[in-house]
Amino acid sequence: MEPEIINFAGMFERSINLKDPWHVKRAEFDERDKAVHVYIEGKKTSKYECPTCGKLCKRYDEEDEERMWRHADVVLYPCYIHCRRPRVQCEEHGVRVVEAPWGRPYARFTLSFEGYAMLLCEHMSLNEARQALRVSRNALLHIVEYWVNRAVNEDDLSETRQLSLDETSFKRGQSYVTIVGEPARRRVIGVEEGRGIDAVERFSMDFEARGGNCESVSEISMDMSKVYRAAVDLCFPRARVVFDHFHVKKMVLDAMDRVRQEEQGKTYARSRQAGKKLLMIPGIRMTEQQKERHAAICKVYPKTGRAYRMVQLLDDFYRCYTRQEARQVLKKLTGWMMHSRLEPMKSAARSLRRNEEEILAYFTNRISNAFAEGMNSLFQAAKRKARGFRTYEGFRIMIYLAVGKLQLSYPNPFPC
Repeated sequence: MEPEIINFAGMFERSINLKDPWHVKRAEFDERDKAVHVYIEGKKTSKYECPTCGKLCKRYDEEDEERMWRHADVVLYPCYIHCRRPRVQCEEHGVRVVEAPWGRPYARFTLSFEGYAMLLCEHMSLNEARQALRVSRNALLHIVEYWVNRAVNEDDLSETRQLSLDETSFKRGQSYVTIVGEPARRRVIGVEEGRGIDAVERFSMDFEARGGNCESVSEISMDMSKVYRAAVDLCFPRARVVFDHFHVKKMVLDAMDRVRQEEQGKTYARSRQAGKKLLMIPGIRMTEQQKERHAAICKVYPKTGRAYRMVQLLDDFYRCYTRQEARQVLKKLTGWMMHSRLEPMKSAARSLRRNEEEILAYFTNRISNAFAEGMNSLFQAAKRKARGFRTYEGFRIMIYLAVGKLQLSYPNPFPC
């Protein structure tokens, strides 16, 4: 069978997926601006759908000014689609301009171009994609925002019963975002600017708009922030609060480090020989060489050694199988810390006792922010991919692309 030979105009009709009554009038290469220009028109005798009601109506005339859309490149040259769209006379809505089937309403790019842009953004940074596509930052951001927001809005959260709350910074300074995860499916379902009550409240409204029910959320894992706790009580009144064990351990590790600094002295405590990083390693993960060095440090600094053993007992606490067993270990740990005569450890013990129920709630379903902590590398990758855009919107988009597990329905950029 001989291959079908298609002319230049026919090639563009296929690439844009043009169908009757639309057709390519002409296509040409402009030497001056080094670009390909394709001119499209609709048949004057055909009927077109009213953009408001979808009813087929007679053609009235065409719009006064020619519109232009950026299309995918042709042999590395920029390509532009030109058209003066027909206007129809609708009995119900009057004269209306027909929507172009190759682009979204009010968009300056064809669907094929937007599909290719999304494909690039899934595999490279926004800045690299912008340079490859030869478009402005705002233009690319508007494209990616549209398709990501569309997927987010179509995401069904009606079965979501567990949430996790965490925060991260998206640029230097006090620029934080609240990240809401769904531990059961190990994905991010919310990214809100800020880290206070307002951020959680905005997510709760978005959660309900996407089919979720705030009253049906049974558990929320979070850090020990009072602000987040107040926000959860306000927006998710029936949810059991679970203080994430990563943040609980960090609090105790920080207390141990303050003991080390007080015992070693501020000057030596900042040196490499002080052993700060070594003391952060659980005993069961240390190599023989690390164990020897650790024993030497604890011998010279006995208070630090005692504080380290308290941290190890906290690790044993999280290895308990039942809530009752965990309660006994926690009671033993806080009692030891309170009688240690180490003020930082006593302060941490008071915090553990004050938040005992939220800490023990972990042993009901063992929900935590572990997946979010494990995805921190992906969050950092998202920051790098959003580099050059320096905006909350850019970071939010890359977080969703990296760990949102969204069903993106952007157009296939490759003609079949």
